[in-house]
Amino acid sequence: MKELGIVLFIFISLIILSLGIDFFLTKGDLHEIIIAAVNPFRVMDISEMVIMILFILRYFLEKAVELWKKIKKYGVDVGKVNREGN
Repeated sequence: MKELGIVLFIFISLIILSLGIDFFLTKGDLHEIIIAAVNPFRVMDISEMVIMILFILRYFLEKAVELWKKIKKYGVDVGKVNREGN
């Protein structure tokens, strides 16, 4: 969960940086700048989209394998907290 938070923080920071650079360099309409920065799929080729999807799938597959290994090692109760104090 911490990794997801870090990834989201970096993603949001880079979007804000991109918006700031576009705003100060072009002095254009803010609505057009936001649409161009948030929608990168408009300018991507098919091969770039396939590679991006493969990277995302690889990440989720790695996390699923880690979870599967933990479940096989510790059982179904992975991540549960013992609140009884035993």
